[in-house]
Amino acid sequence: MVKLQKSEYIFDQENRVVLEIFSYGLYSNNKHENYRDNMEKIQNYDAQISIIIPTYNEDKAIGGTISALLNEPNLLQAEIIVVDDGSNDETAQIIRTFPRVRLCQHRVNLGYGAAVSTGMRHATKPYVIWFDSDGQHQVEDLLSIAETLVNDDLDYCIGIRQPGSDQVTKRVLGKSVLRFLVQLTAGRPIADFNSGLRGFKRELILHYLHLLPKGFSASTTTTLLMYERNHLGREVPITTKKRIGKSTVKNVSDGYKTVLIILRILLLFKPFMFFGSIGFLLIAIGSIYGFTEAVRLRLGFPVFGSLLIIAGFQILLFGVLSDQISLLRRERFEK
Repeated sequence: MVKLQKSEYIFDQENRVVLEIFSYGLYSNNKHENYRDNMEKIQNYDAQISIIIPTYNEDKAIGGTISALLNEPNLLQAEIIVVDDGSNDETAQIIRTFPRVRLCQHRVNLGYGAAVSTGMRHATKPYVIWFDSDGQHQVEDLLSIAETLVNDDLDYCIGIRQPGSDQVTKRVLGKSVLRFLVQLTAGRPIADFNSGLRGFKRELILHYLHLLPKGFSASTTTTLLMYERNHLGREVPITTKKRIGKSTVKNVSDGYKTVLIILRILLLFKPFMFFGSIGFLLIAIGSIYGFTEAVRLRLGFPVFGSLLIIAGFQILLFGVLSDQISLLRRERFEK
């Protein structure tokens, strides 16, 4: 949208814009060409995106998911890549019935994170958007994320599930614990840390592929990476529906793996905060205990208090060393 001298607002009708801009003479040729380039980008955001659909044994849902995307007129130029993660049902055969869809296959089941990583490596468009194959995600929400991501030239855009979205009741407690850990690591409130509907600049996210876990923690990992590295992004409200078929998420094992991934991200990006907190805590406990016992018993500073203080300083120095190593690693993969 461009505001002209007569306070008129000109929308995305290209021929009209050309005539009126020249008649008012507001722009030089270069500015006009830049504006036309921006308008074309806004009008054709679907030509800028690759939709990545990881799937595993989803023969009951995959056909409907792909059909909904192909039938959307605003996605006619979008690239659709479906990654079959070693399915042993009819999923791959169904995908092959859609000529426009690119199929990538894993010979064995590697996990959700491995599937989206494969899809992003094979993508050819500037932006990639993850989209679930189980019928939970809606095309209109994908359009909102794609439009926001491309038109605002963001590094990432995450769909935030709103009240009314389907959720599995038995996972609420576990997700609450994980949300606390994620927010502690990120140092900021996070509305939805593991929503599967999200988009990224492909060039940016490829730098972090080696950090993504193979399992379902890939969503959480990318959330922490984007927040921790202060990339430019936005959250878009979405609504998810009840999935079709049975989920392959294993609540206990995948939750445990997610905790380990969060710890790994914390040690990668904030090692001094982790080790420093432990070190300062030991030094404080050792000092309080030592001086209290020394005053109470009048036998000098106790050995146990001294050991706690020494251990605290060692861990604190280890945190400083780890922070320097972490900085070198980040410089290597962010170049």
